[in-house]
Amino acid sequence: MSNTSYDSQFQSIPFYKTHSYMMPFVGDDYESSKHKKLLLIGESHYMPDGSTVHHGVNTWYGGSMLTSDEQDWCNTRGTREGKSGRFGKEIDRCLNLVLPNGDNGWHQVAFLNYFLRPADDRQSISDLWNSYGGKDVDCEQAIRNFIKVLDILKPDLFVFLSSTVCKQAEGFDYPKCFGGNLWDWTKSHGIEDYIYTNHPSSAHWNQTMSKYDKARGMTSREFFCAWLKEKWLR
Repeated sequence: MSNTSYDSQFQSIPFYKTHSYMMPFVGDDYESSKHKKLLLIGESHYMPDGSTVHHGVNTWYGGSMLTSDEQDWCNTRGTREGKSGRFGKEIDRCLNLVLPNGDNGWHQVAFLNYFLRPADDRQSISDLWNSYGGKDVDCEQAIRNFIKVLDILKPDLFVFLSSTVCKQAEGFDYPKCFGGNLWDWTKSHGIEDYIYTNHPSSAHWNQTMSKYDKARGMTSREFFCAWLKEKWLR
C-alpha cells in the first residue's frame, strides 16, 4: 500500500498539481525502524501504443487530458503496487532477498521516475527526443522536480536504477540548473550515499559494471543487493 502522508507536500510541486497520478510512490513502511529511508529512481513511464498526447513537450507540461488507459500507464503508485513488468519484479526480488522473511519489498521504499514526460511504448526517452524534441525542457523539469521530492521525502539513501539517468542528473542537469554538483548537495542535506545501476529491464542488469568502481566488478543485480545489505538495513 502507498503511504499518502506526504501528498499535501507533493501537491505543492507545480508538476503534480496538473499530473497528480504521477506523484511518487511511498511504501507504507518507508519510515520503518528496520531500515534507513530509501528512494529508488527509475527512468520514465511509457505510453500505450498509438498514444500521442505526450509528443508535444509544452502541451504535456501544460496538463494534457489523458484517457483512463493512458493515466493507468503513468500512474506511479499503480505500477509499483502491481510490481509492473520485469523492472518491478527484479527490484522486488532483490529487496526481498535482503529483507527479513515476511516483509514486502516495495512496501519498504519510495519510488519515482526521473523524467516526467513518458516515452513511447517499447522506446526510450532518447527516442522521444529524437522524434519530437523537448530534451532541454524535460531535463530542467526533471531535476527541479527531483530536488523538490528529495526535500520532501528526506531519504537517507537513493539509487538511480538507470546509468542514463544518473549521468544526466549528475553530469548535466544539476550543474546547469543549480551550479555546483549533486553529490555536494546530497551531503549537505543529510543523504548518506547514492549509487546507480544499469536498468533492471535491460540485458546490462546481469552484466559486469566494469566502469563503475563502487560496483567492484559485480553485475548491477549483485551490486544492488550487496549495497542494500551493507547500507540500507539497520
